[in-house]
Amino acid sequence: MANSSGKFTLGLLLGAAAGVIATYFSDKDKRERFSEDFTEGVERAKDSLLENYEEAKVQYQKACKRLKKQTDELLEGAEELDELVEELAEETEDTVKEIYD
Repeated sequence: MANSSGKFTLGLLLGAAAGVIATYFSDKDKRERFSEDFTEGVERAKDSLLENYEEAKVQYQKACKRLKKQTDELLEGAEELDELVEELAEETEDTVKEIYD
């Protein structure tokens, strides 16, 4: 019984809401005002979305450049370290040869 009462109440509320909406939009001026307001809202949202997209794109490009620079610096440091290790290995080899010769 409670379930049927709940369904009836829900149906009554939905019917009332539909009636209010139908009455509101039956007035041509209100319908046009709503349409204009809705269109303006969509345009503002689109503009905001495009603006935020462009800002995110710029931030992404900056981050990519910064990461590339840091990566290049790390590679350069690794190359210098590799050269130093090779020099030390040669010096160690020469020292060992001198000791055992």
